[in-house]
Formats: sequence, C-alpha cells, structure tokens
Amino acid sequence: MRTPLLWGGPAALTVLLAGSLAAQNMGPPPPLMQVFREEVKPGRVGSHMQTEAGWPRAFGKAKIANNYIAMTTMYGPTEAWFFEPHGSVAEIDAANKAIEAAPGLNPELDRLSQADAANINSSRSLLLRFVPEASNNPNINAAEMRVWEVTIFRVRPGKEGSFFAGAKLYQSLVQQAKVDAPWATYQVMAGMPGPTFIVFGPHKTLPELDPSSGVGAAIEKAMNEEMMKQFGAISEGFISVENLVMTPSPEMSYPTAEWLAQDPKYWGKKAAVAVKPAANSPAPAAAPKP
Repeated sequence: MRTPLLWGGPAALTVLLAGSLAAQNMGPPPPLMQVFREEVKPGRVGSHMQTEAGWPRAFGKAKIANNYIAMTTMYGPTEAWFFEPHGSVAEIDAANKAIEAAPGLNPELDRLSQADAANINSSRSLLLRFVPEASNNPNINAAEMRVWEVTIFRVRPGKEGSFFAGAKLYQSLVQQAKVDAPWATYQVMAGMPGPTFIVFGPHKTLPELDPSSGVGAAIEKAMNEEMMKQFGAISEGFISVENLVMTPSPEMSYPTAEWLAQDPKYWGKKAAVAVKPAANSPAPAAAPKP
C-alpha cells in the first residue's frame, strides 16, 4: 500500500475525508492528504485485506507515525483507498525520510508489495489540498462515521469557476432546507487529470443516504425550478461526475491512539489470518469410485 513518495515526476495526490482524520476528535480537515488508491482483483478482496494488514504492523513495529484510514467501496469499482493526513508538504517529506531510514522496514514493505501484486490490478497515488470555501461545516468527529459519499468532479479546463459556483449554490440550498449536511472538498494537486475536485460527505449509517427521508428529502423539497436551471447551467462546466459510496476498513487501517480509544471494538478489528496446512499433513484420501 504505502511507499515513500518522491517529489518530481508522478507525485502523489492528497485527499481528505469530509471531516478530520487528524488526531483530535473534532476539528477542521487537514490541509493536505495523501491517498493511495488500489483496484482490487475480483475474488481477491479477502486476500487483499490479509496482506494489507501487514502494513500497519510494519509501521507500528518501526514506530512510524504515518497513521492512515483505509476505506473500501460499497458502490462503485472494487477499490480500496488509504487516507493519510498531513499539515504540510514538509511533513510529508519528513514521513518519507523516516520510512526510508527505519532499519529493516523497507525490505518488509517490499515483501508486502510483492505479495499484494497478486491482489490488485492497478494502484495510484494522489495528493489533495483542502478547499474550505467549497466545503460546508466540515468540523466533525470522523472516527464516528461509518459511510462516506465520495463525489469526483472532473472540470473542463478554464471552468473551475463553475465548480465553485455550484458549491456556493448548494450551500445556499442546504441553508434553506435548514439541515445539517457537512462535507469537505479537496482539489487534486497531483496524481490524476485535472482540474479535479473530490467531495466527501460523512454519514453514521447507510440509511442516511436515502433521498426519500431525512436530510435528502428536506434538500429536495427546498429545491425550486430556478435552482434546477442554475445547476443545469453549472453542470456544463463539468466533464464528468462520479459518485462512490465507501465504508472504513479497520482491519487495513493504522488509526491514531485517539481514534482507537473512541471505539476500540470497531477500530481494533484485525484481519483474519489464513490457515496454512501443516507441511507434513497427509493428503486427503481419494473418494471411492461408485
């Protein structure tokens, strides 16, 4: 999953969840986030989880504080995303140097990467920066969230203003609906074609996504014909909009002590270890022919 990112050439792109992956329970989203995105092969989800569980063990043993949260797709391509928050590029550089300098760590990471190659079709490293003016009340307790809406906006070059106009219009719609609908917006700095923005919406349960009830119903009710026309005009500035629904994977995560303390039963989950047959185990007897 995680290898040091070297600046120059294909860099990493940082993404953050709508809310905070920082150590504190409540607070603004981190300014930067590294995201490691992997496409998992069909039939390899379980094996992928077992292999990925090796990275937190390796980092923990080496005392590397590059804590991160893993999430997998509920709706969308079969993928796993790993979110690592940072306050600055200098902080990312320091984390990379700590990994490179840790005795015995890099051979173990190489071993894990080779093992993981059997589980994934491709991987991509991303780097994002937080965009507060296109976000809405993002100061939440992200450790409590169990479902995330992830919306990827690919904007036509020179049409970035359309995205910000859309964000402002949606903020006004939420205010009119008088509902609590937090989200955090990040802009891609490197790692995929741009201009690209990724919006993260947090939820405690899956039913919160139901547009026929709760927040969704209130927002739909507040929408009027004039707003629909404005959103239609704004959308002409987008190349594509992709919606994903994701859920955390504690088994593949490397949470901070603060996150773990909030819900040890959930965040302390460990991946099941595959049981290997004993080396000298006799082969099972062949079934008698009828």
